Amino acid sequence: MKKTLSVGFTAILAFSLISPVYGDSSTTSSPGASTISAKVLAKLNQQFSTSEYVTYLVKLKDQVDTESVAKHAFQKASAEQISPAAAKLSVRKTVVNSLMDTAEKTQPSVEEYLKKEVNNGNVKKYKSYFIVNAFAVTSTKEVMDNLATLPEIDKILPDEKRELQKVEIDKDAQPVGEQSTANQAVADQTAVDPAVTVENAQKSVQESVYKDAVAPSRVEWNISKIKAPQVWAKGIDGKGIVVANLDTGVEYTHPALKRKWRGLNASGQVVNPELSWYDAVNGASLPTDSNGHGTHTMGTSVGSDSNGTNEIGVAPGAKWIAVRVFNPDSTDSILLDGGQWILAPVDKNGKKHPELAPDVVNNSWGGGPGLDEWYRPVTKAWRAAQIFPEFSAGNTTLSNPGGPGSVANPANLPEAYATGATDINNKLASFSLRGPSPYGEVKPEISAPGVNIRSSVPGGVYEGGWNGTSMAGPHTAGLAALLLQAKPSLTVDQLEDVISKTATPLTDSQYRTSPNNGYGYGLIDALAAVNSVLN
Repeated sequence: MKKTLSVGFTAILAFSLISPVYGDSSTTSSPGASTISAKVLAKLNQQFSTSEYVTYLVKLKDQVDTESVAKHAFQKASAEQISPAAAKLSVRKTVVNSLMDTAEKTQPSVEEYLKKEVNNGNVKKYKSYFIVNAFAVTSTKEVMDNLATLPEIDKILPDEKRELQKVEIDKDAQPVGEQSTANQAVADQTAVDPAVTVENAQKSVQESVYKDAVAPSRVEWNISKIKAPQVWAKGIDGKGIVVANLDTGVEYTHPALKRKWRGLNASGQVVNPELSWYDAVNGASLPTDSNGHGTHTMGTSVGSDSNGTNEIGVAPGAKWIAVRVFNPDSTDSILLDGGQWILAPVDKNGKKHPELAPDVVNNSWGGGPGLDEWYRPVTKAWRAAQIFPEFSAGNTTLSNPGGPGSVANPANLPEAYATGATDINNKLASFSLRGPSPYGEVKPEISAPGVNIRSSVPGGVYEGGWNGTSMAGPHTAGLAALLLQAKPSLTVDQLEDVISKTATPLTDSQYRTSPNNGYGYGLIDALAAVNSVLN
């Protein structure tokens, strides 16, 4: 595998939020103007031409090499011979402390200037970050230009809009229970190949989809397909593991999810909700979701009814926490805010708690194709803190019709583990974006069911027919939770290695060998993955 963290980490690559497009400094004469032109992305000047106040990101020069920090922390923990759980926590705290220390030492002069300009009315608002040593600022152009002249400032970048991965919902394809799921699978097979008789398709479905299910009348086809029920039969269902998502929020009162929210105690009472939920968009104090996307993806990771019906989740014993960053769109500053909270949830007094960070974070969102490193420091920090970073590969759009090299960022980053989408017949979904990555790597790394997926939606109900790599990704996040219960000492690199190497290789007429840039290493196999670490 390209990411080898047995105890060490990969060497640090270029550290930046985004590859800058420099303004033309040839038309400027003063040293100040030349400095501004070199640091400020040209697009920002255009935004100021139509608005007095613009929001932008200010990145400082001093940045933490989180991979190196984590490597040394692991070595120290190994020398002290502490338990794997204690080692992970020690590494995570060391990473967070290093990030916070750097921000505290380098940000004061910038913040002092911003506070002064708030009083002068030239700065509407600002927010500092430590996961990337940076600020989000809403100000006049004069303030931005003055910031650019400060020696500690590296780059000033637009606060770009980011869109949630759009999913297609087929209201006519909502299998509920064994028989309707089987009927839908039969219809899928006969539609693909008219030569396949209904009788043969029915036999094929029964053999390929349901033969291994513990309770086929209650388990969704996609959960059976990846052999999660056989793992549950071993007593492994994700218990003790925490899965998070950055999404549109989660309806915490949903019967498939309520008792699994970490913000509830054993009696079902809400306790310290701010440590298990963060709304970076609207500031809601309790988990909520007006869109449905986040509730659906979380259901696929951990959902199930208390009475044993509606087995929609891969790791139904796991707990969940969540961050709302889409409503339905988002911005870079909001996503940085949410990504930072994942690393260290914040209590009512503003104290950060890296010990309460999740073990896995699902990201069913993404941008365009190509080289765009704006979220790379966040993903690196998650990895360094031993938070498994799953990203959906992305779906075709009018601006990104797919094909080679189309996989979306941040899923195409070397530090992200990307999931593509397959259907009930293990065929790559037409909308699933393809590799290679801009770094020449195979992408996506893995595939999971993402066509006609039934899961939880707001209103306490369930809905099928959801199509998208957004639906595929949570399967991988759930599998990571199962593996971490089976062997808690697994590092992020080891998790990726296990999931990839135990997958069922998938090929077709376009991708004749495995791994490939359509299916990655193939369809995730929960049973094979868990058995490999148990053995």
